[in-house]
Amino acid sequence: MAIRRGAKIGGDGRRRTRQRSNNRSDEILEAALRLFSERGYTAVSIKEIAKESKINSALIYYYFSSKDHLFIEALKYSTQTATLHHRQSHGPDDDPVAEINFWFEANARMAKPLGQMLRLMLDFRMSRKRSASVDRLIVDFYEAEIGLLRRNISKGVKSGLFRPVDAEETALFVSTHLDGLMAAASIRVDYDLRAGLRHMRKVLFAWIGYTAERGSRRNSAVRNRLQAVAV
Repeated sequence: MAIRRGAKIGGDGRRRTRQRSNNRSDEILEAALRLFSERGYTAVSIKEIAKESKINSALIYYYFSSKDHLFIEALKYSTQTATLHHRQSHGPDDDPVAEINFWFEANARMAKPLGQMLRLMLDFRMSRKRSASVDRLIVDFYEAEIGLLRRNISKGVKSGLFRPVDAEETALFVSTHLDGLMAAASIRVDYDLRAGLRHMRKVLFAWIGYTAERGSRRNSAVRNRLQAVAV
């Protein structure tokens, strides 16, 4: 469904101030996010979102000018949350293996909100809705995810922990495959997402040539160099 002409997608300054200063708008966004991700944009009404939020329908229009506006703001909300999650997903800065492991674990913990975000993204793309700010958020989200993987793969290659691989292509493959795992978890009732993530991590480490033995040899070499410097 197209955004109707004249709808205030971003809202005016006063509306944005209300959203920033009142937790109620976040409660509405979270309720809308749950319903939109579970049933899709067209199947959910403002009345149902109000019921889920335990408020009167009129209050929703105090914060959001239309259902279209609410949908786009819910997508922005979920994407911003996920982007923040990726920026905070890091282990010890000098250990690319720990960083990659931490990223996989963080995705397992964040599976539900990440799955909701992905379903909203698909709904948004399949509709005729357009929003430059949402497009930018989606780009930022994937740039943060791919950037984190690329940096740590490159770091591992330079330190000798990983075999020489194209870090950009490998990071893109992992990011794309993760979307597939999240989609499978949404579609298949008996799909084990954690098992899927463990398998993907195993495939990634096999591709970049990392083994625990190789890591131990590298750590021993580092310790030897430090001892030589100390002497």
